[in-house]
Amino acid sequence: MVKNLKRSSILIAALLIFLYAVLGAQYQREIEKDAPPITEHYIRMSGFESLSTWSIASLREEPYISELFVDGYNNVHFAYYDNLLNTAVYVTGKEGNFSRTILDNNRELGSLISIATNNSHIHVSYNKANKILYANDNSGTFNNYFMDLRQNRKILDLKLVMSAFNYPTLFFVDNRGTLSVSRFYRDNFFSDFVYTNRIVDSVYPVAEKDGYALYMHEYNTGNIFYGSRKTNTAFRFFDNKAIVTNSSIYSVNHEEHNRFHIVYLSKDNKMNINYTRFYDGTFTNFTIVSEDADITALDCALDYAAQIMVLYTKEDGNKYLFIDGRIIDLSILGTSSGNVRLIAAQYPYYYLLYYNNIFDELRITKLNISDIEKLK
Repeated sequence: MVKNLKRSSILIAALLIFLYAVLGAQYQREIEKDAPPITEHYIRMSGFESLSTWSIASLREEPYISELFVDGYNNVHFAYYDNLLNTAVYVTGKEGNFSRTILDNNRELGSLISIATNNSHIHVSYNKANKILYANDNSGTFNNYFMDLRQNRKILDLKLVMSAFNYPTLFFVDNRGTLSVSRFYRDNFFSDFVYTNRIVDSVYPVAEKDGYALYMHEYNTGNIFYGSRKTNTAFRFFDNKAIVTNSSIYSVNHEEHNRFHIVYLSKDNKMNINYTRFYDGTFTNFTIVSEDADITALDCALDYAAQIMVLYTKEDGNKYLFIDGRIIDLSILGTSSGNVRLIAAQYPYYYLLYYNNIFDELRITKLNISDIEKLK
């Protein structure tokens, strides 16, 4: 009888494993079915040698898009929360050979998503159903871990970074304006720090060689404050003086310690893009773009000369690229809504990530700017 019970247990376990594998495969088939074919739209335009665009996903509305990374092999890495499949999806690849991986087979409404990389592994954190989840592919496939949020806390912002010691670290802001920091270690979350001095609505953390740098956006004033932490020391917040005041939408590029760039819109004037640069103890401030209509989204990166460039969307949905002191009209890519992402890859390529609201598709565009000198 004992042998029969053992045999039955083994059969049940094998059946469960089989069903899980089938279900996982079915979900992957669903993403292939629900997403459009990864098609390329090749466009030539004056000044650019080419604009190659690929459709990544068909969606109901604009999704929240994670950070955009490019590795040494020119593969892009990003994640988004799919509002048709109701799950987080990780995307990687290049030149139209993109793979899409569902990170969570439990379908629930979600929103925020953030991605970080270290060496050969991908780390993703996302928010759904009053939980924060973290997934990594350390074992070759993605495994998920979750953090329960007490007292019905709604998450307003969520960022994931990898520490210098390869610990995933979560920075998240709740609806009370509280900033919390948690480290993931040995399959568990450990609360590291809670900041309550000011009511913040978003955060931009960066891992440095010897700690973290942190940029916090205050809800009431739109001021941006700086904080930092060295290894084995406490966080220090320089929240008695703002580095940017009265901002609404903003984007940060942290070049290295004591060197950073912030582009932002002021609350009073959403037609101008303002630029604050901090280099070795000195602040400089500029207005780099003045438009004839409100700007609704922006993202910044550095070009190959370490100069600021900005991808932005105007209220009519058309996109523009500020680069090398000039504005490049990208309206040929169609209109978009929601957030946008920009990153420099191996010369002479840049990648843009955005939601095309004409075809309801998440798209990625590769810009070859080897002929940009012709625009001068």
